[in-house]
Amino acid sequence: MKRLSLRVRLTALFVVIYGSTTILFSWLAYYKLNASLLQDFDNALYNYSIDISQAIEYSPGFGLNLPQLIMEEGKIFPFPSGTALILVRHISGEILSRNGDFGAFLPPFQSEVKKIQKGADSAYATIRNTDPIPDAEADTYRVITFPLDSETNPTLFLQIAAPRVTLETQTRQLKNILTFGLPAVLIIAIFAGLFFASRALRPVQEMIQFTNRLRAEDLHERIPLPNSRDEIRKLAETLNEMLERIEKAFTSQERFVADASHQLLTPLTILKGEIETNARTTTDDTQQKIYKSLLQEVDNLSRIVKDMLLLARIDAGESAMQYSEIYLDELLIDVISRLQRLAKTKNIQISFDLLNQEQRAPILGDADLLTNLVMNLIENSIKYSSEGQAILVKLDWEKSANKLTIEDFGQGIPESLKSQVFNRFSRADTSSKTKGFGLGLAIAKKIAHLHKSEIQFIEKPAPGTIIELKFQNKE
Repeated sequence: MKRLSLRVRLTALFVVIYGSTTILFSWLAYYKLNASLLQDFDNALYNYSIDISQAIEYSPGFGLNLPQLIMEEGKIFPFPSGTALILVRHISGEILSRNGDFGAFLPPFQSEVKKIQKGADSAYATIRNTDPIPDAEADTYRVITFPLDSETNPTLFLQIAAPRVTLETQTRQLKNILTFGLPAVLIIAIFAGLFFASRALRPVQEMIQFTNRLRAEDLHERIPLPNSRDEIRKLAETLNEMLERIEKAFTSQERFVADASHQLLTPLTILKGEIETNARTTTDDTQQKIYKSLLQEVDNLSRIVKDMLLLARIDAGESAMQYSEIYLDELLIDVISRLQRLAKTKNIQISFDLLNQEQRAPILGDADLLTNLVMNLIENSIKYSSEGQAILVKLDWEKSANKLTIEDFGQGIPESLKSQVFNRFSRADTSSKTKGFGLGLAIAKKIAHLHKSEIQFIEKPAPGTIIELKFQNKE
């Protein structure tokens, strides 16, 4: 049950409670109505017995010759009076007169007489086996035993067996209504419960969708408050308060990183200047090697600090970007020319191809960030390519986008690490041969995301890596 959604569980609880109470109420209503109908039937049968008893002429003596019973047709009863079976019996059980075809049927007598002798004005019994009655009008008959000659010590009794046709019809109709109506009501309750539960939980679903699409740069957004004044609105207000606290903590962290990185640049610059000054004044080879190593480490620290400053700017989102119209081919030519020196150290040739030049179109973006993105990707390819290999850069102007493809023939990135290389300080190759700090691809991914693009790895049968990006053309 816990694995089901809240909507289904609420509906199930509603149907169980509603269904059980409806079934219980229906059963009580059926029982009460059936008892009421039976009471009405018995009252009518009692009145009918009085009318019949008043039409009988008899004397107190036993064995009197009774006249033919007269049937009363002028009144309305809940049974066909013309088909009622009528007997006049002595206390001994002897039948003195009869009206109707009883066949082999004989209603109970002695047990009914005992009820009257105990003080009852009449006795009733239901006959459910009507097979002995020829041409039975109903599945059941109701029999009344009524005293004729005395109320205190009767010796003559009138017995009338009336078919319960109307009562059976009413009871059958009520059963059909309950048999087919209750399942229909429960089915309607299920769908109505699902519908209203969905309506009631829709604000919660909207909150879930809102929080799922919330990104670090969207922490300033807040969940829309529903119009109601209930617990769901209170939940939305609580989540908004939590988002506000997270935004403040996140902003504080970004500001600390930016401030710390900015403050570190000055002492690093001073330190680099001091080392370079000392390196120029010394002639000792050992000292020269030490200063060279120190300069290299200072440059590495400066690079990390600059990357951290860039990440802080990227984390600030679109508000920190300076949009302009950019042609990617011009930007790529500039970046490739800067990286030619690094490529020559490994005898790597960078080739640049332009496709569909007749569809040349600009994009809208931040020039500095896009330059950093492309430089990181190409520089990464140079680092992880072996000497003497090539790097292919292609720019395809499509109808709606600029598609950039960068292909190298290095060792490639293992499939298991492709999802991790974009994390900060994560590297696919941890060997000492390839220098780096694991920030380049993390920065590249964030820049691509800010420009509504994603870095995708394309399957390649041969060794190496193919990276593809698409930037939407400026409208």
